[in-house]
Amino acid sequence: MNIKNKFRSKRAGALLTSAVACALGLAPVSAPLAAEGASADAPLEEVIVTARQREESLLEAPVAVSAITAEQLTTFGSRDARDLARQVPSLAIDRSSSGGGGVIVLRGIGSSPSNAGFDQAVAVNVDGVQTGRARIIDFGMLDLKQVEVMKGPQALFFGKNSPAGVINMTSASPTSSFEGYVRAGYEFEADEYITEGVVSGPITDTLSGRVALRYSEMDGWLRNTAGQLNSSPFAGPNNLPQAPETDRPGDKNFLGRVSLAWNPEGSPLNAELKIAGMKHTDDGPSAGQEVINCGAYATPVVVYAGIPTPAVDPFGDCKLDGRYSNGGLPNGYANNWPVAEQFPYTDTKMALGSLAINYVGDRFGAAFVTGYFNSDTQYFDNYDGTVYMAYDAAEHEKFESLSQEVRWFSKFDSPLNFMLGAYYQDTTLDFTNTVLIAPLPVDAATGKYHTWEKPGSTDGETISAFGQLTWDITDHLELAGGVRYTHEEKDSRMTNAWVHPPLSGTALAPQGKMFTDDFKDDNLSPEATLTWRPTEDFTAYVGYRTGYKSGGFGISTNLVPATITVDSIRFKSEEIDGFEGGVKSRLLDGRVVLTSNVYTYDYTNLQVTAFNAATTSFIISNAASATIKGIEAELSAKPLDWLTLNGGAAYNKARFDDYLAQCWGGQTAAQGCNVPNGNGTFSWQRSGQALSRAPDFTANAGFDAKLPLGSNYTLTIAGNARFSDDYIAADNGNPFGDQPAFWLFDANLSFGPADERWQLSLIGKNLSNEFYTSYVAEKPGSPAAVGSTVQLLGLANRSRQVLFQGQFKF
Repeated sequence: MNIKNKFRSKRAGALLTSAVACALGLAPVSAPLAAEGASADAPLEEVIVTARQREESLLEAPVAVSAITAEQLTTFGSRDARDLARQVPSLAIDRSSSGGGGVIVLRGIGSSPSNAGFDQAVAVNVDGVQTGRARIIDFGMLDLKQVEVMKGPQALFFGKNSPAGVINMTSASPTSSFEGYVRAGYEFEADEYITEGVVSGPITDTLSGRVALRYSEMDGWLRNTAGQLNSSPFAGPNNLPQAPETDRPGDKNFLGRVSLAWNPEGSPLNAELKIAGMKHTDDGPSAGQEVINCGAYATPVVVYAGIPTPAVDPFGDCKLDGRYSNGGLPNGYANNWPVAEQFPYTDTKMALGSLAINYVGDRFGAAFVTGYFNSDTQYFDNYDGTVYMAYDAAEHEKFESLSQEVRWFSKFDSPLNFMLGAYYQDTTLDFTNTVLIAPLPVDAATGKYHTWEKPGSTDGETISAFGQLTWDITDHLELAGGVRYTHEEKDSRMTNAWVHPPLSGTALAPQGKMFTDDFKDDNLSPEATLTWRPTEDFTAYVGYRTGYKSGGFGISTNLVPATITVDSIRFKSEEIDGFEGGVKSRLLDGRVVLTSNVYTYDYTNLQVTAFNAATTSFIISNAASATIKGIEAELSAKPLDWLTLNGGAAYNKARFDDYLAQCWGGQTAAQGCNVPNGNGTFSWQRSGQALSRAPDFTANAGFDAKLPLGSNYTLTIAGNARFSDDYIAADNGNPFGDQPAFWLFDANLSFGPADERWQLSLIGKNLSNEFYTSYVAEKPGSPAAVGSTVQLLGLANRSRQVLFQGQFKF
């Protein structure tokens, strides 16, 4: 065992010991919190969660769940779902440059971001509506009441099955009294302006409403260093790539939500309607996608088949530093190219609506949730990471979902109670992929320079029934068991609608070629949990959990060679089963809450995809199996009535058990590319290797101090730190794309009156200006050098932010 592995083993052992000790409330934890000056009259506020679709305290719920309150979100200026990872150690969220549009990973499990056909392993539920698309991370976190992150498979309670977990976002509801706020801020690093406002109050005696709006606009925190070329090996002097603007990504966001709540006094019936919308534009999904490793070269280069001499980008570098080189199309190239424009862009529109009707009687209750989600995204960008604009894609994704869930439950004053439910979802996904990857002259018949146009679509239908029986064996012991049955159908089609004539039927599948797939599957996902609550301050549980994610068809598959088969585009359903146990305790008169849990799960047919730079294509496959094991612990404490502490740590070992994978670009037999495929090519066995974006160790710690300044004013000082161990960032396991360990530091300094009527804040995020990435891919147009990696692209996370903000409440 090398020094690094020894260190990890000791660190994991220490974490395990600490978590168990904390959960059992042993003496070493209580000592520092019993310091002089601690207030016994200032316990932690009770956190209510809905992890089992009913309100119960965080301490009571036999589920591994992290809750983030509205105050915590506001303290650190969290407006983006990616900020959630700063407060939940085992969570990672980031954008991706194409395909599904985002990366959401929990405990090392997530869906590969480069295939739009994959459902999400980590579901995002907004106001009771399961969205199923990673692009929802762009929707923004506007006027939220709370965010709950439920870890591990969630078979019963949140729409379609979610094998890795659920992020449940609940927006604030209308209030019975008039209130609201106005908030405005300026972020210095990106030259960003943000304004937000909320108004809420009664409309009639039984009806109340709430309106929330936010607008933000920035120049950018990235710098595009590309200049104007005087010559190019791929273009003549009259059709050179053009130099774009310097500042990126140029985000503009407008979000709004209207909510209505009907609550007749004394009635067992209530209803709530929420309708939200968003429009987002920026300078392209690859804004910030930098060449982070140049392989055998000193600078970013690009080649075309038939033009083997590398073209050197004189403006680019080879490191993750917030600077990159990205050009614009030559004049005229976008004229007859669907979706494309001369310069990279993104245009996204989303709408989400939910109608929740609840009935709560003396012996029975019922809940009806109708959901609608619509996402429409168009974008164009350069994917070769150079000024030459040699490998470009313009894509259009439209997704629409209509869902209905019904739950019926008992409230018997007896040991046995039940919950029965049904779920229906109808979805339509349209995905058009148009690409330029060959330096061909204009097609005289159409006036087109690009290489192909390939629309695809999937019509899906999900029918599900679920139920749970809860038995109070004693006053302190509960046994709950349930199962979800799911039937899914997906009808998919993909067509080579147009192919540049010299390539049609030769290198690529011929123009007009259609690929179809009819997917059907049935699944039973049972679960059972035994919970022990000897006192109101202690909960222990152990459970058996299962999960499922349906298979389908990769309609966003990029290159469609003449030899492609339908089977190579299909992927199987993914399943998970395993065990989880946890302990939750409240100590020191409610001033400390500790939670911890351990888990082990086995995955079969894990859905993966990886980019092959040599063929400019994505390879879809199902990893044979993978296992995740780990332990997590979280702490909240209020040692003084003006000071709150929080922290968490997670050790997660996510490993492939058996996965014969595509070799990475440049990999040799000595480096593992030595398993014959029987056709003269080779694969490599990734058994024992960590899954992508699955660090072994993550942690966070924070504090919030509200210091009284006399009797009228309060000074708030808050801080948060997050640590991530190193991890594999490339889907194909290329070790040259590994992300080193890193720290993130956030802080808040606020001043205002004690009644919080107004507040001035200075908020800093990523104060050490750490550049890191969750998504690495082999660069299209990168020449392969045996024994050295092809060049790699990494999508940078946002750099340092310094925000000055003012807020007024009424």
